[in-house]
Amino acid sequence: MDIRLNKLIDTFQSKGWTSKGSADASSDWWFSEIIELCSIWRPINTVIYLTLLTDPQILDKKVIWCIGVSSTIPDNRHYKFIDQLTLNDISREDLTTFVENINKQVLVDN
Repeated sequence: MDIRLNKLIDTFQSKGWTSKGSADASSDWWFSEIIELCSIWRPINTVIYLTLLTDPQILDKKVIWCIGVSSTIPDNRHYKFIDQLTLNDISREDLTTFVENINKQVLVDN
């Protein structure tokens, strides 16, 4: 796994999430893998998904270029993600702020 992706997952884990590994989703050309995260903060057991989106310019290889964050498993390449982050942006972005913004959107008590 790419070290940048590990860094993003580590940041999620430091902010109330635990990785459950690959989600049970059939692979399609527009993503490589979907990683399921489950909250250990309230509300406990809230689930989000990190979809490893592939570069549409390189169809013969599954080159990951972006990670989409969602509260459901995306069903097509035009899916509206909560937020997205390119692999290159991981080294430029403040990942703590990125994850805190995701938490503000999905970790809300009903």
